[in-house]
Amino acid sequence: MHERDYPEFMCGRYYRRSDKQRIGDAFNISGLPSSLIISEADYNVAPTTFQPVIRNDRETGERELVLMRWGLVPFFAKQLSDVKGISTINARAETVEKNPTWRTPFKKRRCLVPAGGFYEWARLGAKTKQPYAFRLKDDEPFAFAGLWDAWKRPDGGWLQSFSIVTTEANELMAIVKWNRA
Repeated sequence: MHERDYPEFMCGRYYRRSDKQRIGDAFNISGLPSSLIISEADYNVAPTTFQPVIRNDRETGERELVLMRWGLVPFFAKQLSDVKGISTINARAETVEKNPTWRTPFKKRRCLVPAGGFYEWARLGAKTKQPYAFRLKDDEPFAFAGLWDAWKRPDGGWLQSFSIVTTEANELMAIVKWNRA
């Protein structure tokens, strides 16, 4: 299989087995806010749920842990329904600098998305799919590259949201035929 033949890596579901203290320890985050409540484990992280994200604090430059909605809502959206029907859970690495949805977040608002692993489905037949879970060999937490943005809601509040940056599958991941349905 040639590199150009590899399918696009897509992350449609992932899991997180770490609470905020373990995330803080794994990613060198000090000063975890006591008001931030993160469940110990979520084995089926789905789009539009609020998940922990690591970004740099605007004032100090230090890493901070915050909750954001998975599925980026760009700052220029007039209303939330502007992104309905458009998948913004993943941003393709090959186009982040060109696409208006990702361009500004790529330049100014990068983040890490802590995870324990992720799921993909191999198509075995017309109606049959086999799920696979992928994790690090040592079972330690890792992070996806991410982009985040802040959208001003009509009521004046702010919604912070993120996307996971994806790219072509490598040789190891290419063995799974990705579900495009």
